[in-house]
Amino acid sequence: MPMLENERWTQSGNQEAAWERLERLDWHLWVLAVFLILVLGSSLLSFMFPSVFWFREDMAVATPQRAFFGFCILLSLVLVYLLQRQATVRRLRRQLFEAQTLAASATREASLQSFHTLPTLNQFRDALAMEYRRASSSGSKLAVVLFTIPKAPSESLGQMARILRSVLRQGEILCRISDRGFGIILPGMELKTAASFATQTEELLGMPREDVEVLITTYPEEVNSLAELEHRLQRQGSIPLLQT
Repeated sequence: MPMLENERWTQSGNQEAAWERLERLDWHLWVLAVFLILVLGSSLLSFMFPSVFWFREDMAVATPQRAFFGFCILLSLVLVYLLQRQATVRRLRRQLFEAQTLAASATREASLQSFHTLPTLNQFRDALAMEYRRASSSGSKLAVVLFTIPKAPSESLGQMARILRSVLRQGEILCRISDRGFGIILPGMELKTAASFATQTEELLGMPREDVEVLITTYPEEVNSLAELEHRLQRQGSIPLLQT
């Protein structure tokens, strides 16, 4: 659902904190592993040392000593290899995390851009006046639906704009009337159909109904003039719309 993406955006800070915690735990485990290897290797060397150097006069010396120093070198090489591999893995994981962060940031920026590129309040007023004149001259109907989401995070507004765009038909107009509000002009739509449209759109947004403020006004069922239509939007809307 669309709101799952919005929730993921709002939890980006928690994801970064969880990533940092995972990095610390991973580093602690590697330190413990290296410590255990050192303890086990030094213990084994301590047991080997007496048999190699505290020998009797009739024992061969060269072979045990070569084996002892060879084991020391092998242990050192294993430790160096583990540390290098760990550093490489940590670097690659950090690069992957930074790439994911940049991708998420780009997605949020594109989403915000899609909201801010919507027609503004002035364009909404002009379009409303034009559609009213068209409806009054042709005797057709006109509906206006306002969606206001006061608690919506800013990064989710672009996703909501895309959802609203997807449900509109040709000739219907979507505008940004405030920092948290959308205005939709629906030519030829009566009150009952506009109410059904608003309900379906709320469900697509995926937000609790108490978090979405909806205002529906229709001509000529509820108002008889453009001035009355603008006054109704301004008076009943949750924000001061259509002010002169």
